[in-house]
Amino acid sequence: MRLIVFTFFLIFFVGCSVVPVIDQWKNIKNNTWRRSKPIEIPIEISDTGFYYNLAVNLRVTNDYKYRNLYLKLNTLDPSGKKSSDVILLTLADHTGKWVGHNLGPIISFRIPIQKDKVFYKSGKYLFELEQNMRDTVLKEVVTVGLKLDKQGEILK
Repeated sequence: MRLIVFTFFLIFFVGCSVVPVIDQWKNIKNNTWRRSKPIEIPIEISDTGFYYNLAVNLRVTNDYKYRNLYLKLNTLDPSGKKSSDVILLTLADHTGKWVGHNLGPIISFRIPIQKDKVFYKSGKYLFELEQNMRDTVLKEVVTVGLKLDKQGEILK
């Protein structure tokens, strides 16, 4: 009986989970992120009839010296039109306690940055993540990436 109940819950939770369009983490060479070296993530959007949620994936070491990270998100759509947003990622509270998940010497973050985003054109989008701090060389950044989830259908 327990096996049947367990199997039912497993099927229910797997069936109801949101499958990301992309969930990518890119390693930063020598944990040193240079402003001149943005992270590029191409994403193919085939369904424009849904809302999407976009989050930044980030891992830093315990030695990262700031409580935040300014990020410039450049987006190139399939027609070649470019847009840019500067985003503040809060990594620690006012006391310096990390708001991410500790994995030993690494702190991991998944920070939502755009909710209910609409893609008006299908095709290949290029997302560029650029650190936008005062330091042109930002140390102790381990990985950076994006997670894009398809949400509910746009009602017309």
